[in-house]
Amino acid sequence: MNSLNELSQSEKLKSLLKKTNGIIFDFDGLLADSEPYHYLAYNQIFEKYGHSLNKSEYWVEWTSKGQGIAGEIKRHNLDLPIDPIKLREQKFEVYSQYCQNGDIKLFPEAIKVARKLKANLPVAIASGSWKHDIRAILKNSGAEDLFDNILGKESATKEKPHPDIFINAAKSLHCNASQCMVIEDALKGLIAAKAANMSCIIILNQLNQNIDFSEADLIFSSLSDFSVALDS
Repeated sequence: MNSLNELSQSEKLKSLLKKTNGIIFDFDGLLADSEPYHYLAYNQIFEKYGHSLNKSEYWVEWTSKGQGIAGEIKRHNLDLPIDPIKLREQKFEVYSQYCQNGDIKLFPEAIKVARKLKANLPVAIASGSWKHDIRAILKNSGAEDLFDNILGKESATKEKPHPDIFINAAKSLHCNASQCMVIEDALKGLIAAKAANMSCIIILNQLNQNIDFSEADLIFSSLSDFSVALDS
């Protein structure tokens, strides 16, 4: 990224923040390096029933697009000897173990970025993971009191790409939805943010390089670059 682009990114970020009264963070893959563990947990359960998940396909279809179990069954024409709801419950149990035992870490810049934004604005997490799993990861990283509110899977009846959890997060921060900024790394999150009439910043990582995020207000090449822009 050249200096002119850096300047325009920084200026646009400042403009967005001036119109923002609340920050809503995604969690998995953005603040926490948890996506590999979601994959491991799902794959462990699927392999019990004779099917292995393709890791590259998982990052796109599950993590970014949010197709989930139903998408996997449809793409591969699977006839599993277990109800998808029960399969998902088994996955939750495996994944929670990773959360509780400290295997899942926050990204190095995550706490720094959250603190910079919290210095001026209320901050919340809105995630498709269970709240108790999010809290466990934050606690193990010494960041359990960093966020004003944490909304997990139980906080909305419809998951991303539906906007419900972002709308609920805005209410929890006592902000109008249109005055909130979402920070995401997934297409389903971008779609949900726009459906909620919120601005959305996308943070790129190793898993989402080939996703079309053209509807985002800003795209940063990494959480570190976003942190630098906040200081500009």
